[in-house]
Amino acid sequence: MKAAGIIAEFDPFHNGHRYLISRARESGATHIAVAMSGSSVQRGMPAFCDKFFRAETAVMNGADLVLELPAPYSCSNAEVFARAGVSALAALGEGVVTRLVFGSETDDIGLLTEAAEAADALRESGEVRELLRSGDSYPLAMYKACEQKFGSRTAEVLRDPNSTLALEYCRALRELAPNAEPYAVKRVGAAHGSRDVSNGFASASLLRGQIAAGRDVSDLMPRQVSSFCDMQRLDGIFLYRLYTAAKDELTSLPDVSEAAADVILKHTRQSFSSAHELLMSCKSKNLTFARLRRLALHLVLGVRRGDIRPLPYLRVLAFNDRGRELLGAGEHLLPVSTSLAALERTSPAAARVAELERHASVLRSLGTEQGISSDEYTRQIKILKIEN
Repeated sequence: MKAAGIIAEFDPFHNGHRYLISRARESGATHIAVAMSGSSVQRGMPAFCDKFFRAETAVMNGADLVLELPAPYSCSNAEVFARAGVSALAALGEGVVTRLVFGSETDDIGLLTEAAEAADALRESGEVRELLRSGDSYPLAMYKACEQKFGSRTAEVLRDPNSTLALEYCRALRELAPNAEPYAVKRVGAAHGSRDVSNGFASASLLRGQIAAGRDVSDLMPRQVSSFCDMQRLDGIFLYRLYTAAKDELTSLPDVSEAAADVILKHTRQSFSSAHELLMSCKSKNLTFARLRRLALHLVLGVRRGDIRPLPYLRVLAFNDRGRELLGAGEHLLPVSTSLAALERTSPAAARVAELERHASVLRSLGTEQGISSDEYTRQIKILKIEN
């Protein structure tokens, strides 16, 4: 067995994701495990597509096993997201997953590793603190400090927002799974977040917009989405929580300083017609819109700073016969099950994470035409057939 791991959201699963899985297989992987976001995603929103649908689609298109990355990990910053994903794959057993495959703007692993080490060295450095005091945003301060200390080639990697996750994967591997190698696949076609279509590839953000508008995207993704979460249906929930949150409630959220809380409170003294408009008004150099969206989602779900703890369990969302082999390949480092009810009984930490994932699933359901779903406890996991 030569197992590769992928950390993803697949929201929705498109041709670029199928290409990444095919490249993982071409690299020599006999088995492919995926750690995938559950009902909330890293951009700070409920998932557009149902997690079971996304997991099954991934297995239908080359993956063998899909494990859930639950809230709060799936809707946190890049460092938390990457560490949780690597932890999930490593928990299948020592030496089971020996390679982490991910998309990147560059496939130069040496350069990515150098940039990850540079980011580690600069993270709490005096140079970065001085640049922040002069008014630079954190990404710009990191770039300037890196260019000065490590050269422009390494600094350019830090400057590219699409490389953020790649760098965090390298950092997490070094600490949590040092025997697994990083394997970068250079992105092809449309870039991350692009509004263009190129050679049958489109970004997930473009596809979400096209699907919501009722347009045909069958040539850009292998399986059509029949149901999706519309954030406009949820706007009132977000707006209410933002307007009624006290300062101590805001500062108890992950990655929220007193200064950030003060910005939110200042702007909630004004009138806004949507949560998006309110958050956009709070945006600044040091308070990005993505960070604000995650803040708002954490507030609605009830995620607190103390909830960012080591991953307590592995929940299986979809698998095939090769996935069954993966599950039996090593001694699991965490409890593993398809049943959320069984997993939440394994520890207080597991019960808390399961509770937050239930919150995320209920919130997502409220944004769909179908309304509340009971899939968290009643959805039956299918063993899918391997497509040759």
